[in-house]
Amino acid sequence: MTNLGRPLGLWMAAVLLAALGAGVVLQATATRAALQAQLDERNRSTATLLASMMSHAPSDAAAQAAVAAVQFSRGDTLRLRLRQADGSLSVNLQRTAQTPLAPAWFVSLLPLRASPGQATVEQKPGLAAELQFEADTAWAHATLWASCMRASLWAAGLALLVLVLVLGALAAQRWLGAGPAALPPHSARAALAYSPADLLQLRTAFAEQAEQVAQLQRQAQQDGVTGLPARRHFIGLLQQRLDEHGGPGLALLLVRVQQLDSLNQRLGFDATDHVLGAVADVLLTYVDRVPGTFAGRLNGSDFALCLPVPGVALETAASLRTALAAAPALRSGGAELVVGGVDGVRDTSASAALSAADAALAQSEAGASNAAQATVVDLRTASGNPSVGARAWREQISNALAEGRTQLAATLVFDTQGHEIHLECQLHVQLQPGGAFQTTDRWLALARRSRLMPQVDLAALDLALQAINQDGRARAVHASPLSLALPGFVAEVASRLAAAPVAARRLTIECVDGLRPGANPALLSAATAAWLPRGVRVGVEHAAYSAQQLPTLQAAGVHYVKVDMRQLQGLAEDGAVQDYARGLLALLHGLGLQVLAVGVTEQVHMAALWALGFDGASAPT
Repeated sequence: MTNLGRPLGLWMAAVLLAALGAGVVLQATATRAALQAQLDERNRSTATLLASMMSHAPSDAAAQAAVAAVQFSRGDTLRLRLRQADGSLSVNLQRTAQTPLAPAWFVSLLPLRASPGQATVEQKPGLAAELQFEADTAWAHATLWASCMRASLWAAGLALLVLVLVLGALAAQRWLGAGPAALPPHSARAALAYSPADLLQLRTAFAEQAEQVAQLQRQAQQDGVTGLPARRHFIGLLQQRLDEHGGPGLALLLVRVQQLDSLNQRLGFDATDHVLGAVADVLLTYVDRVPGTFAGRLNGSDFALCLPVPGVALETAASLRTALAAAPALRSGGAELVVGGVDGVRDTSASAALSAADAALAQSEAGASNAAQATVVDLRTASGNPSVGARAWREQISNALAEGRTQLAATLVFDTQGHEIHLECQLHVQLQPGGAFQTTDRWLALARRSRLMPQVDLAALDLALQAINQDGRARAVHASPLSLALPGFVAEVASRLAAAPVAARRLTIECVDGLRPGANPALLSAATAAWLPRGVRVGVEHAAYSAQQLPTLQAAGVHYVKVDMRQLQGLAEDGAVQDYARGLLALLHGLGLQVLAVGVTEQVHMAALWALGFDGASAPT
C-alpha cells in the first residue's frame, strides 16, 4: 500500500506543476495579446490626433514639421512620416529602437510587432497627405517581461510548496507506518478542481496592482514632506467644492511660515521639515473634527485650510493661531507664522478665491491688523436672512419640477476616433415661469440639501427617454446617492425603463459618487440588478477615490467609470500624475471597465488622455 501512495502523490504533484507551467504560458500569451492590441490602438489614435492637429495648423510644410517635431521629441516615437500627394516625404523622422529591459531571447521568443498608425492630413482643397506613426515597443517588452517574471516566481513558489507537502506526507507516512497513502477518488478530484494557483495569483496580482496605483496617487497628489494634498490637487478639490457647494459659501484660510529660507539655514532641512509637519498636524486636527474640511500645502511656506461653511472663518483663524503658537515643535524651532483668509466664498473660481485669501494674508503679514488677530475678509453681502432665501429657492425648484418646467442640456462624449459615445445630460430648470432656464450650479446643491434629488433624477430620466425616442441618439443621465437610498426609487426607474424598452437600450445611468469614501456598494448592486436586464448601461463617477473598491464595480456589472480631470491636475506636464493615470487605467482595464475623462478644458490635456489610453472624454468647453 505504501508503494501505491508514493506514485499517486508524485502523479498529483506532476499534474499541479504542469498546470502551474501552463498557467504561466497562458498568462504570457494573454498579456502579449493585450499589449499588442494596446500598441496598435496607440499607433492609430496618435496618428489620428496628429493628423487632426496638422489639418488645423497652417498648411505650409514648416508648421506641419513643427507639430511632428513636438511629438517626436517625447522620445517614445520610433517612426513618423508624412507623405505628400506627389509621393514625396515632407517629414521623415525615425530613431533607433530603444533596447528593451528584457533579455534578447525573450524578445525573440515573444515579439511585439505593432501595425503603424495611418491617417489623412487635409491640406488645400483636393490635396491630402498620408501620415504614418509608429511608437517604440521597448516599454511593452519590459512590461511583458516583468509580468512573466512575476508569474514565474509565483508558480515556482507554489510548486516548491506542493513538493514540500508531498514529500512531507510521504515522510510522515513512512515514520508512522500509517498504511495506504492513496486518497479517496473524490478527494483527489477535489484537490485538482480547486487548485489555489489561479485564484491566489489573481487575488495577489490585483492587491499588488491596487497598492501600486494608490502609491502613484499619493505621489501625484500629496506633498512629500507633510502628506497634505499638494497645490494642484488642493486647487482641484477647492474648485470641485465651489462647483458643487452652492448655497451661502465657504471659508478659506491661509497659513504662512515666514522666512522659511532663514529657518532652513538656522535649523537644517530635517528640523525644518519637522516644523512644517507640525503645521500640517495642527491643520489636520480641524480636518478630523469638522466633516467637509480639507487642507493642503500650496508651496514651500504656504498652507491652506478650506472650511465647508461660512461665518466661522474669523473664529477658526483665532483658534488656529493659538494652536500653532502652542505646538512644541513650532515654539522650539522659533518659527513665525501668520494667518489670513476670506469668508463667504461663492460663485467664483478656485484661483480667484486663493488670490483674495492671499491678499488678506498679506495684510496680516504687513501688520495691517492687530498682531493678536488674523485678517479675515468677509466676502458676503448683506442680502437679508439667508434662510428665507433658501426656503424660496426650495419652493421654486419644487414647483418647476412639478409643473414640468425643465429641459436637458447635453455635452458630447466621444472616443479616440471622434465617434460619439453618448450625450451626457444635465437638467436645467425654469425657476420663474417664463424666465430663463437655470444651470445646475445655480440650484442643484440646494435641491440636494432639500431632498429633492429623486424628483430631479426622474425628471431627467423621462426627458432623456423621450429624446432618444425622437432622434435615436444615446444619452446618459445621473442618479444621486440620495435617490438610490430612497425606497422605491430603483423600482420606479425600472418601471419607466420597461415602459420604453427601445429607448432604454440607448440609455446610460451614471451613479454619482459611487466610489467616494463611505459610499454603500449594496445600493449600486441593487440598482444594477434591477436596471441592467432592461438593456441600459451603467457608469460610475469619481473613479479616482479608492482603487481597493474597484472590484465591486465589476461584480455589479458596471460598464465604465469616469475620472474627473480635477483629480489629474497637471496631467500634460507632470510625470507623476501621468504615472498615476497610467496605473489607474491599467487597473480599470484589467477589470474590463472602460474609462472616460470629464472636465477636459484644454486640447493639450485631451492629447495626453488619448496617448495614455483613455477610452473616451467629454468635449472641451
